[in-house]
Amino acid sequence: MNNTPRLFNAIMKRTARAFKEEHPFFIYPKNTRAQPVHAKFFIQRLGRTAGMYVPIMTMFFGWPFFGKYIITKTGGP
Repeated sequence: MNNTPRLFNAIMKRTARAFKEEHPFFIYPKNTRAQPVHAKFFIQRLGRTAGMYVPIMTMFFGWPFFGKYIITKTGGP
């Protein structure tokens, strides 16, 4: 009789148990306070990032439209 499926299932069960989390639910700490959120830092960071992404993405996705506009204005093909 072939014991391969039984052995494979045992190995898979053991592997799944190894990845099982000890405490599946988050428990809020009782002796420490939550860290404050530094909104000013994140707003400045978002502003810097958007200041780079918006022009770059406009150029990346808009170059075909700009090219078509220039070609039609100059009387190209």
